[in-house]
Amino acid sequence: MRSGRLAVWLGLAGVLLGSQAGAQSLTPGPPGPHFVIDLRGSTSGIPTSIGLYPAVPDGGSVPSRGFGYDVGGHVYLFNLGPARLGLGVNVIGVRGTAIDATATMDILAPQLSFNFGSSDGWSYLSAGAGTARVKAGENASSSAINAGGGARWFIRRHIAVGFDLRWHKIAADGETMSASTLFAASVGFSVK
Repeated sequence: MRSGRLAVWLGLAGVLLGSQAGAQSLTPGPPGPHFVIDLRGSTSGIPTSIGLYPAVPDGGSVPSRGFGYDVGGHVYLFNLGPARLGLGVNVIGVRGTAIDATATMDILAPQLSFNFGSSDGWSYLSAGAGTARVKAGENASSSAINAGGGARWFIRRHIAVGFDLRWHKIAADGETMSASTLFAASVGFSVK
């Protein structure tokens, strides 16, 4: 079922990328210029702390990766040297399953970004601090630091395809969840 959804997403991206030439502006401005909304599919690691899965027998399997969504909004404030400074927030939600357990994870990831390029497409580096919540056999919530980057290419005046690659450092939550460093990758569309 997941591979079917992936094929649909890749097919849509291919159709949209095929018409890329008509989307370029003759006089592109800086990245932005005002706001962008991201709608992407995502995959991310999930903490595997023993305290999250008290009902799993010794030697049982727990999910280490989940699949879901990444939705975000970003505003672009002003130029700072060769970059345009942006502020935004992403919400990532993933669900992972294994033979002996299921887990969901939600991450709220505010970010300060440095954006390089033009309004027709740009790359960015960003970092911030937010929260992560994991629901498995037990629930845990903790602070999370994120850092990463990505790019957007506008194939139409207001529609882009893009990706984001991000590391999340999640702090320990007492006995339930130990500190974790997770990698998330997202791909999808942006609207400005």
